[in-house]
Amino acid sequence: MDPIPCPCCNSFFVPRNKLQVFCSKTNCQRARKALWQKQKLACDPEYKEDQKLANQKWLQNFPDYWADYRQRNPENAARNRSLQKIRNCKRQENKAHFKASKTIGIAKMDSSKASNHELLGQYWLVPTVAKMDPVKIFITTAPVCSP
Repeated sequence: MDPIPCPCCNSFFVPRNKLQVFCSKTNCQRARKALWQKQKLACDPEYKEDQKLANQKWLQNFPDYWADYRQRNPENAARNRSLQKIRNCKRQENKAHFKASKTIGIAKMDSSKASNHELLGQYWLVPTVAKMDPVKIFITTAPVCSP
């Protein structure tokens, strides 16, 4: 068989059979299992219910786990709190946007009349929360077409 790229680490490997997609590295196998579990949870309601019950049972056996975890890992707890604030803000924005779009139904085209030319140019958009590569963006003005 010809070597194929692993979708997790992008290294080429020779699969053992035609169904093998991920290489045998530990991290790649973890990613494969996580993908399988995500698909299984989405498609199989019985599996989802079993996982929920197992999680509840584990939580009953270890009720102080999360409080202890936050005490042992204050940096992670702070990061999680800040990410939760972002998610809460997005949720509120989506609710507000949904309400506004249902009631108004018309886009306001002249909402950005202020011309701030200080922002024009090239910038690198570097994510601080999500795990992704930086992207180069260009900020420029668009010509206004008069009717």
